[in-house]
Amino acid sequence: MSPGGGGPPRWLRELQRDFTAVLRAPLDSGTGVFRERQERYPARLVAELRSGPGGPAPAERLALYHRQYWMRLFTALQTSFPRVSRAMGYWHFNHLAALHLAARPPRHFDLDEVARGFAARLDRALQRLDEASRGRRPERPAREHEEDEWSRRVELSRAPRDMVRQALHMDEAERHAFGSPFEGLWRPTPEELTGLAEGRLRFAVSCTLTYEDWDLARFSRLAGGDLDEGAPEAIRRHPSTRTWVFARSAAGTTTTSVDPLFARLLERCRELTFGQALAAVEAGCTAAEAARLRANLQGWIALALSSGWWTGLARAEPRA
Repeated sequence: MSPGGGGPPRWLRELQRDFTAVLRAPLDSGTGVFRERQERYPARLVAELRSGPGGPAPAERLALYHRQYWMRLFTALQTSFPRVSRAMGYWHFNHLAALHLAARPPRHFDLDEVARGFAARLDRALQRLDEASRGRRPERPAREHEEDEWSRRVELSRAPRDMVRQALHMDEAERHAFGSPFEGLWRPTPEELTGLAEGRLRFAVSCTLTYEDWDLARFSRLAGGDLDEGAPEAIRRHPSTRTWVFARSAAGTTTTSVDPLFARLLERCRELTFGQALAAVEAGCTAAEAARLRANLQGWIALALSSGWWTGLARAEPRA
């Protein structure tokens, strides 16, 4: 405290201000690597540092801290969005990370919080690119230049937009499941099972269905320590679309591959009774698909119940 009790002394406030400004300054990528610009450090701040005998110069010590801080932030976002970072490549993803962090500097001790808002901004960039490709003029946001930078970086990555979008949806589904509670297993009574066809299923809040045309599911944020040192391997495209359910279990977050027919049924069950959903899926089936649906239906119901994807039957709407 200052002698007058009016808060910290002026020199300390200025030191903290300059140090914070240095840390928040994005690393420069003009040389092909992310690096600090020591010549931009405030001379007064550098002068305040003291170098020990034989130790690095004050500016270099500050630069080391600056680099390590941003590398931790990049790693935190790569860990939160492992599939997006793989799809775009770490170089281009880190540019998006820098744009995001410059607009929303970290304000929380939990580094996972730096990811908040990133998905929404990337989704807007993908929508703007979709509109531009259809010949529509995208709506001009208040921060037009910043939005353009996001879209430009996605284009520079040369990653297919659909792959980036699917990667984003899967990363968000996994983040959502990780942060959701486990609601327990529903064990239907005989009466509930008998009336299942007329019932509307209630899904666990953690349960999300996703689609995958590229080999993305294996890049889980829960794997840990799987970030490539060099160039990542090419992501393979599947011969046909695959479907996955992300959810919370008693043991943790689960990622389960499901039959595309079962995925259709799960989708329709969100809006229809079980009987109506089943009839709607059957109506769109080929003869072979209909036979597969009938053969596997009981097993799929058992999987949904044992995985905690369904938590009960929604209450019937009162009649007018």
